[in-house]
Amino acid sequence: MPDFLVFFMFVVFYCAITVFHEPWFDEAQAWQIGKCASLHDLLFEIPHYEGHPPFWSILLAIPAKVGVPFEWGLKGIGFLISTASVYVILFKTHYPRVMRLILPFTYFIFYQYGIIVRPYGLMMLFFLLLSISFPTRHEKPLLFIVLLMGLCLTGAYAIVMSGGIAICYLWEILKEKGIKKTLRGILTDRRTLALSALLLLAILLVLEIMPRSDTYVPLKTNANNPFLLCLTAAFFTFLGESTLTTGSWFSQDRLLLQQVYINTKELIAFSILGVILWIVLVSISSKKLIKYLLIPYILFAFFASAVYFSVHHIGVVYILLMFWLGILFQDPDRYEIGQKWIIVLSKTERDKLLFKYAVLLIGTACLLVPVYWNIFACFQDIQKDYSCGTTVAKWIRDNNLENCRFLNVWGRGSLDKDATEEEILLHTNTYMVGMPVEISAYFNHNICMNLNFGHDDEAYIHHKMATVDDNKAALIRWRESGIPDILLQKPMLKDIYGDKISYEDFSLVLILPEHRIWKNLSQPAYTPVYARKDIMEKYGLKPIQDKGFEYYINGFQITDEMKQQYENGVPVEEILKPYLDAIFGEEK
Repeated sequence: MPDFLVFFMFVVFYCAITVFHEPWFDEAQAWQIGKCASLHDLLFEIPHYEGHPPFWSILLAIPAKVGVPFEWGLKGIGFLISTASVYVILFKTHYPRVMRLILPFTYFIFYQYGIIVRPYGLMMLFFLLLSISFPTRHEKPLLFIVLLMGLCLTGAYAIVMSGGIAICYLWEILKEKGIKKTLRGILTDRRTLALSALLLLAILLVLEIMPRSDTYVPLKTNANNPFLLCLTAAFFTFLGESTLTTGSWFSQDRLLLQQVYINTKELIAFSILGVILWIVLVSISSKKLIKYLLIPYILFAFFASAVYFSVHHIGVVYILLMFWLGILFQDPDRYEIGQKWIIVLSKTERDKLLFKYAVLLIGTACLLVPVYWNIFACFQDIQKDYSCGTTVAKWIRDNNLENCRFLNVWGRGSLDKDATEEEILLHTNTYMVGMPVEISAYFNHNICMNLNFGHDDEAYIHHKMATVDDNKAALIRWRESGIPDILLQKPMLKDIYGDKISYEDFSLVLILPEHRIWKNLSQPAYTPVYARKDIMEKYGLKPIQDKGFEYYINGFQITDEMKQQYENGVPVEEILKPYLDAIFGEEK
């Protein structure tokens, strides 16, 4: 009965929270790719630039291409995946009952990979199904390998971790039959035959997502942290970051491990916690199952450190732990290693009890802290805009602006205002026009003149590195498209129009807040919107006060006085609250 009650509560809470969530760029990008791209491009072109298999976009293409509205289609798929995962947790897994009842309301399961609809929710579902099928992996290898194949389809990290699980599985076969018998029986043993099919699929997927020479990879020019530093952080701090802590270098979910500043003292402190957590995990394991955690995790850590890792990927560690704990609690020999440690290290019965209570206390904390993160994140999402794309789309509709010419900021590097044209072009990427993707998802056409030149069949970002010639051609075509009516953020008009127009020709009409919610943190960012003065009366737009902004904080331009407050340590929200309240009152 408690299981059914928790399932019902999950469904109710999920539906309630998802109503308030505004999809952000990554959610909209996948939807727009599914909606706009051809099947050929979905399968053979786009994966090289997106860096993950096309399965997620193909799944979204089903509702997107038949005209289902953006949020209904995206959130509908998210709901189905999340409820399926929670159903499996509650009714099919072998976690202890208390753990089963708490897990659905933890941060990564409920919010980060549930409310925020991305392929990691699907990755979690496949991991859970794998844990259920694990005991019969040798008797029913086809089911086990098909689930591993499904896992591979959900992302690059999944391919790596699936490979780690497959290595462990092959290890067991080799131990059972020996190398010679295994090699001779590759085509006759269903297990090795299925593993061969998995290897073939993995190779094809790797070839499909392999970056091309012009794939946009910011780490090529901006990487700061050496590989060994990233690997240390990945191996020793990710466990804590996925279950207990919010480290200072992980204060936003869109930071890159390769680029963010890592404080040495904090790295040492969080690594000590990571060592403790590793000791706990090893102590509750059996000898035969510990490899199913270590090998996939090691491969994941190497890949994340050497290739790419964004902070919101930290939940991948959490769902790998869910898989491993799912198979561990089906193993009668669990705690085997820890029991031997207790015999060696404990001198009295009290020592044994202390060891057991310590493990229990840490395990309980690892369950309850993510529940706290989830509660905080959900309340923040109810109160504040996660992304401003939804608000802009509504504002456009309410003011009948659908056919106006919108110009958005593009990928222009930080340069001196007196930089030459060649310097500007070398530091420009005209493919990087992000915000209109979030907006165009709510329309049947591309809303922005400089997102792929306004082509309706390409209302998503091409993650390509634009050449100087590409940039020259783009700026010319934008100029030829005419003077923009609406500016999103504050694009460099001079790059396109020279002295033909300036911000003297525009008025500030809207400031849009969004809040980057990450665990128990919420960091604000603000987007200004400008309208050309000569069209404002036509559309009934009203100017709001522009205080001559010259500096930026979190995407919002601030005055000299505000800048001084910021440098004196005053929180950003406190600095901007009086100004924002005066413009549009309380947030939602």
